[in-house]
Amino acid sequence: MDVIKMVMPEVKPGEIAMPNMDVSAVKRKFLDIPYSVNPQSELQKLDIFLPDEGVGPFPTIVFIHGGAFWGGDKRDFQAVYVMNGIRRGYAVASINHRLSDTAKFPEPVYDVKAAVRFLRANASTYLLDPERFCAVGDSAGSYFAAMLGTTANNPAFECPEMGNAEFSSAVQAVVGYFGVYDLVAQSEFTELTPPAPGAPKMPNFADIFMDINCREHPALCKIAWPGSYIDKNCPPTLLQAGTADEIVPYRNSIALADKINAVCGEGRAVFEPFEGYTHGDARFGTPENEAHVFEFIDKYMKK
Repeated sequence: MDVIKMVMPEVKPGEIAMPNMDVSAVKRKFLDIPYSVNPQSELQKLDIFLPDEGVGPFPTIVFIHGGAFWGGDKRDFQAVYVMNGIRRGYAVASINHRLSDTAKFPEPVYDVKAAVRFLRANASTYLLDPERFCAVGDSAGSYFAAMLGTTANNPAFECPEMGNAEFSSAVQAVVGYFGVYDLVAQSEFTELTPPAPGAPKMPNFADIFMDINCREHPALCKIAWPGSYIDKNCPPTLLQAGTADEIVPYRNSIALADKINAVCGEGRAVFEPFEGYTHGDARFGTPENEAHVFEFIDKYMKK
């Protein structure tokens, strides 16, 4: 997307930097909007980007970044998966949530749901169509997108104190790139996968997010699996994952898609394996795959 440039932030020695989006060329945007009426963190904010022209209401892509539950940002490079949506007639809302260094499950889920309720409550202000929300996430962000799809208005995952409790947190479609989903399988995979040559062993981010050893408590972790809450109202879902993913087991995506289809009927979920792709493989972002993903989104979001 030529209106979006990437810039490297200044970092201190020893810190890891990820490129951020320079969104200065986007004509219509609202940045750093708090979505909780009782904020507990500076991270409880979102950005909204609109098409250059039109009065809406626009169908809306709600994007949740990845980062192993403890990193990432609403304006880093990951959002480029969906930013071309503003050229395709979509609004794009990119969400931050509390990270696992300060918040454990289910608190970040509360955040993401509060953000969707805020967007729906303020749809007319930001020219959004409250009946057409598609959740999109990559890696850990896909976990939250899936939870939005499968838990809908389940009161166990709503925090009314964050505001707009009278509005729904449901979404009408879900797209997940190389998603985490099953935290027990993720914990096992992280433990068993050796680090790359010369790299440190990755922390077990599923255990950190859950604040327990997921492998020792599979029954407890089932409450955090999106597949536990699927019903006939689960929205259409597209899941993509690489067969050579070295960070997240791609069978996570297979299991979730199979469960959705078992409950809702074949075709409600589509799983697309990408042979030989690694985690976050650049080929997920090719123009061809972008067009393919938006074809799926258009099917359910465009009237």
